[in-house]
Amino acid sequence: MKTNPNKLWITVIALGWLFDFLFWKKPAGVNFAIFVAFVVGAAFYLLLSDGLRPNRNSLLTLPILTFFAIITFVRAEPMTTFLAYTFTLLSMTVLAITYLGGRWIQYAISDYVGKFLLLVASVIARPLTFAGEVRKLQAEAGVMPPKRNIWPIVRGVVIALPIVAIFASLLASADLVFGQKLDTFIELFNLEKLPEYIFRLIYIVRH
Repeated sequence: MKTNPNKLWITVIALGWLFDFLFWKKPAGVNFAIFVAFVVGAAFYLLLSDGLRPNRNSLLTLPILTFFAIITFVRAEPMTTFLAYTFTLLSMTVLAITYLGGRWIQYAISDYVGKFLLLVASVIARPLTFAGEVRKLQAEAGVMPPKRNIWPIVRGVVIALPIVAIFASLLASADLVFGQKLDTFIELFNLEKLPEYIFRLIYIVRH
């Protein structure tokens, strides 16, 4: 991933957007299981693309994870669903900390506690150090960071916006359904909702 960091960033931001789409002002249910499936799938994609293959014993956590993820939306009893959410997250944690080693069956309670603390520390520290490691690797390889000039893109958007607005107004006047959809889209830019949009953007990026 250090040789192609954009793959990681794009995947993480996509998962953050998916989290927002599935959970913002929506009760937890089948959306939780869907998000878990995408998170696990994205993790396997990133690790396998880097040549990191899981230990066979680690794959045994997948049926357990799947079972509890399904229970979260097929059972309505509060204690059952709480335990299902808990064991789903625990299964994901065990998969993460034993992906390569696969010795989770042999772990004692102290091993699980220690590995969990290391995982929490890694979640906090790794995003802060990853960018620096990538730049260092690129410098050692003699790769110069590309110079990005966004002004051509900005100019293109500024030129295109009036044209798009004209065509949109013409279509809205000719089609009532399109007009309603356009009004709904314009409401997205209501300044009263600006704090909400900023908050959602922050937790999508930090997800």
